[in-house]
Amino acid sequence: MNIKDKFTILQWAEALIWIIIICAVIFGIKYHKYREQKELKTYQIFLQDVDGLIVGSPVRMLGVSIGYIEKIKIIGDTVYVKFVLNDKNMSIPKGSITTVEFNGLGGSKSLEIYPPTEQSLATNKLLVVKRPMRLNDSIGLIDDMFKKLTSMILRGTRFASEMNSFMPKKSPGALRKNEKEIHEINNLIDNLQENRQQFRNNLKELKNE
Repeated sequence: MNIKDKFTILQWAEALIWIIIICAVIFGIKYHKYREQKELKTYQIFLQDVDGLIVGSPVRMLGVSIGYIEKIKIIGDTVYVKFVLNDKNMSIPKGSITTVEFNGLGGSKSLEIYPPTEQSLATNKLLVVKRPMRLNDSIGLIDDMFKKLTSMILRGTRFASEMNSFMPKKSPGALRKNEKEIHEINNLIDNLQENRQQFRNNLKELKNE
């Protein structure tokens, strides 16, 4: 065997050694990450509606990111969600409330966790699932708020009118003042109705976008 052949064999041997070293390093890094991943705590919940939640979405507690969504799967009429905590020393208190909420201006969603309440602790569950608030629900709440506010103003107006009927007759100047006040209240009610309708229209346009 000449020198050239020996040099070629040494080159191949060196290349093979480097390949073995690189493979060993990659395997060691992956195995280390796998061990770290196994030490992290995972939680499993079932939601009726994930509302845009995806794998990789953040898990937040009181506004602080504590983990991420690892798996989402539809099972029957519910959605199975598995999430992982970033810190192996962290744990979620029993009876904590979980729900899906907006995260940022881009419309991305996150799984939000809130501290337990007396009612959630009474359920004797590790995690209590709360249905996410959708845009239609917001429209209904705002609509109810405007209705109640308008009703309160109308009751106040009727009460003031009834009280005036028991009062001694007032001078023309006082009557004109009362009429002005009633007119202002009526305008306020009309403005509330207009604002309510305008708000509903804006929410509907936002929903259609």
